[in-house]
Amino acid sequence: MKKLLATAALTLLTTAPMVASANQYHTHHHYHHGGPNAYQGPRVGLGISYLSDRYIDTDTGFKLEGGYDFNRIVGFNLSYEESGYDYYRGSVDYSTVKFGTDLGYAFPLSPSVSLKPYISLGFHRTTEDDRWCSSKYCYSTNYSDTNTYYGIGVRLTADMFYINVSNEVLKLDVGPYRYEPDQIAVTVGLKF
Repeated sequence: MKKLLATAALTLLTTAPMVASANQYHTHHHYHHGGPNAYQGPRVGLGISYLSDRYIDTDTGFKLEGGYDFNRIVGFNLSYEESGYDYYRGSVDYSTVKFGTDLGYAFPLSPSVSLKPYISLGFHRTTEDDRWCSSKYCYSTNYSDTNTYYGIGVRLTADMFYINVSNEVLKLDVGPYRYEPDQIAVTVGLKF
């Protein structure tokens, strides 16, 4: 988890100045002279995601996300994420649908580049599929929970492209257990 976050942070820190200098003489219609629609519009992205806490540490899965930015401060997000892990004679898979908002401030780094640190909150539906086998039989169980999530993130937007890094905590009641795993993701995408 720390390795992924460090890599994502390093990517954002090293990419922002290069993208800002590369785009200093070019403006896209979203950012043209900081007009009224400079920070407004839909976005869609794809990336990697996984769950982690003291009980869970899934392999890296994938994330598909979409959203809409209303202005520099408020946006909404819809995403689907899958990850899981295998163990001796079994496996556990998680799938999550999230709908929520991000609240922050998009700081302009150049006419076509902005950086938005934000907090996120909303609702999720997470399903856990467990499969395991004994020496003679195989079994499976399925649990689902609809609950809330909260987290933090940062989104670097350059012209029509963006990179998003997020760490969101899912409140989760699965079977007899109640826990709050981190769902960590890095996505890249297009802003229209």
